[in-house]
Amino acid sequence: MASFTLTREIAAPAEVVFEVLTDHARYAELTPLRRSELEREGSPDPNGIGAIRKLTAVGPPMREEVIAFEPPDRFSYTVLSGLPVRDHVGTVELSEQGGGTKMVYAVRTHPTIPVVGFAVVAGVKQAIGGLIDGVAKESERRAAAAG
Repeated sequence: MASFTLTREIAAPAEVVFEVLTDHARYAELTPLRRSELEREGSPDPNGIGAIRKLTAVGPPMREEVIAFEPPDRFSYTVLSGLPVRDHVGTVELSEQGGGTKMVYAVRTHPTIPVVGFAVVAGVKQAIGGLIDGVAKESERRAAAAG
């Protein structure tokens, strides 16, 4: 098993950060992903529990299912296919901090190819870092525009 946690301070309210983070169809606009789409809507929110998002960077798309959706505090997903991992769960916790939001993004995963597992985890970590950067930038832009 491998795990890592990334933390980021974002100068925007948690509600805005959660909205940007869970707008799966717009990930390609905010990150290095080439394509992002909502394959299946969740319930009761389209981006909520049960939603399946299909994300394409290079190679086959990665499919993830939303398993926790608690606005504006917590979001969690599991990888269904597209990565050489099993039991992969990503959980994002948001908390108000000093007029902004503290984001804690924790990942637990089991690479299925032991010899290159470290490279898979490094790639996942880099991709999530890019996602966090895009979410932070868009959240801060929206917060500034709202005044």
